[in-house]
Amino acid sequence: MVKDVFYELPAGSVKIDGLFEDKINNIVENTLKKLNYEKLVDFFRLTLNQFATGEFWGKTVRAGCLLYNFTQDEELFSILEETVNDMLSVQKEDGCISTVPYETQPNGTHGSDMWERKYAMLGLLSYYDITGREDVLNAIMRLCDYTISQVGNPPKTPITETGWAFYGIESSSILEPVVRLYNITREKRYLDFAKYIIDSGACKRENIFEAIYKKEPKDIGGNGIPEESIAKAYEMMSCFEGMLEFYRATGDEKYKENVQIFYDKLIEQEITLLGSGGANKPFNLGPGIGEQWNHTAYEQTNPDIDLMMETCVTVYWMKLCHQLFRLTGNSKIADQLEISAYNALIGAIKPDGKFFEYFPRFNGTRNPKVNYSFNIDGFDLSCCTANGPTGLALFASGIYMKTENGLAINYYVPGKVTLEDFSLVVDTDYPVTGRVNLKVETKEKKQMELMFRVPSWTKAFTIRINDEDVTNIDNGYAKVDRLWQSGDLISLDIDMTCKVFDAPLGSNRLGDDFAAVMRGPILLARDRRLGEDIYEKVSFWHLDFEPRKQQKRVREYDSEPECILVEPEIDALMQVKIKTDKGYINMIDYQSAGITWDESSEFASWLPRENR
Repeated sequence: MVKDVFYELPAGSVKIDGLFEDKINNIVENTLKKLNYEKLVDFFRLTLNQFATGEFWGKTVRAGCLLYNFTQDEELFSILEETVNDMLSVQKEDGCISTVPYETQPNGTHGSDMWERKYAMLGLLSYYDITGREDVLNAIMRLCDYTISQVGNPPKTPITETGWAFYGIESSSILEPVVRLYNITREKRYLDFAKYIIDSGACKRENIFEAIYKKEPKDIGGNGIPEESIAKAYEMMSCFEGMLEFYRATGDEKYKENVQIFYDKLIEQEITLLGSGGANKPFNLGPGIGEQWNHTAYEQTNPDIDLMMETCVTVYWMKLCHQLFRLTGNSKIADQLEISAYNALIGAIKPDGKFFEYFPRFNGTRNPKVNYSFNIDGFDLSCCTANGPTGLALFASGIYMKTENGLAINYYVPGKVTLEDFSLVVDTDYPVTGRVNLKVETKEKKQMELMFRVPSWTKAFTIRINDEDVTNIDNGYAKVDRLWQSGDLISLDIDMTCKVFDAPLGSNRLGDDFAAVMRGPILLARDRRLGEDIYEKVSFWHLDFEPRKQQKRVREYDSEPECILVEPEIDALMQVKIKTDKGYINMIDYQSAGITWDESSEFASWLPRENR
């Protein structure tokens, strides 16, 4: 197996405080502990044969297990233990775990059988990861063996002949748990099945892994008819994430290179300032409205777009980033994940903790519309509300990571991390300010390298140990290798650089005249609660040293604006005054904007812009 550059820490090693602790606790208490898991298992137990309902159990159990690593919440663990035991009890003697009748397998009446099995495997794998229970691993193996008995080259059912709308892309995303199972068991039949999925190309219309070398993500699988496009964003990313797991298992560099090309194209063409992508227009109009690649980075200000940046897309973008980050240690990938976490992800959480916004917006009010939801014993559970908590866990698992020589501190969150007998206590209000103070706790002196991520957006980063400047930046990290002792004080000062961006030059000229402001990793927004006209035209031409044409991607202005941090006048993480050509405007962090979910907190983050 390929060794990661960064490794996740054991469960219980990390304590999180502050903003993300609040978000995690809110979701655990009001979603994960409130669901009736017996009803979720009933979709399998009673073979209810309803489209995609089998995904809910695996998504929520996976999230619960991942978050248990940080909360160590025994009530949550008891819930997970009970529902996993319940799921094991419904598995048939032949290994089958399915919501659909035998006679319609492995596709199912609605085409979602393989998709649901994927999530059953992921839920069980996540529980196995925190418990090591052999009966759970055996159940996963039996389910995978059962699937292998049905799916493959003829006379079996080809995987690209399954699925509901995307010619096998959705079903082929089972690749990830299959390779993970191989990595645990080293049973060759699982690697062979994974290789079969990759060789199939994951899609009947065309091999998506080969297509990415020549095509843009939005064009993969296209047949020239916009209404029949199949470039479904998060299912496609899930397949490429499975490819990364295959690389981890085999060490063949061509698989990692393939995913890197896909990632680079998404950064260029699809990922917006909020850290998500996908939309319902202007090119791909096929199934999964609002959830297909559509040159979203170029089109993010296009007023024709009604639905964009599905939370499931956000989470699977974060998953893809997390996998690449573990394998490469590239700090710029962590930058992307941080932007997604602070903006698109937590901005989607409804204050009551029971709902993740399906389609976040740049401007307007928070959006209650969903494409797919099911009432589970009185709880309206959408795919995004089931997936969203996993995004919180992914971010939390990357805050601190083990390296070959010590510990990497990737995201600056208050709390405590313990690695064996060495601890760091972190005090910070980041991203309100860039001041981060860490204190070493250790029984004995310890030689260790600490790596501190230097965000690519900052113009200045300094690190001091016991008041001595030791700043030494190498490949996106400030590295300090020394003999640490209890009481050592580490102080970071990260400039929360403020930047203005011009709208991208997309396909609709009505989307040209907008500007956006980011401070550090945070997209800023005007909010009606501050008593200003949020759609008043503004301009920042004093920051551009000479007129320049807009470009396909967002364009950063030559100079940064005057940005004054002030005490928030409303319920917000931060408030700043930004200088425009005509004076100052008040802006708050995106995740705090629109928090009332009605017109009283209508917001705008792409600001209407005056021309020169």
